[in-house]
Amino acid sequence: MKRLAIFMMIFGLLVGTVTVAEAGKRKKKKVKRIERVAEVRYEMPSAVGTGDAGGVCVGCPAIPNGPKETWMKVEIIDDTLPLGGVDISFCDCNGDGFWDPGTFVCGESEWIQVPPGSGNQTFPWLVSGSACPGGGATSGTIKVTFSNMPGK
Repeated sequence: MKRLAIFMMIFGLLVGTVTVAEAGKRKKKKVKRIERVAEVRYEMPSAVGTGDAGGVCVGCPAIPNGPKETWMKVEIIDDTLPLGGVDISFCDCNGDGFWDPGTFVCGESEWIQVPPGSGNQTFPWLVSGSACPGGGATSGTIKVTFSNMPGK
């Protein structure tokens, strides 16, 4: 009876050792980078005003992102001016009917973190203001690369 008990303890220890070793070999699943490029046109006059003071926007394009797209990189390609300047508001988060302040992009941006599933309303100002000297938005294209993580 003692031999059986000792054999069962040794067998249990061996099985436990093999199970723990296999569990340690499992690797974490690497998150795969996902990117999507969206382009929208703006035509003059879209946003009448300046990037410093604001103004009125008629026909300003929105570029919504998906629920897993939490980063974006923006490039403004104006047909006339060397630098395009665009305000981007992520949402009307407080529900007052006005888009909340977001970020201003002059020419091209680095990666910007955005709330998932945002509306991303753009305001291509005719005069960009002090944040983008010599820039503005007459007519052109806003190219946005969305991703689930920053990079490239």
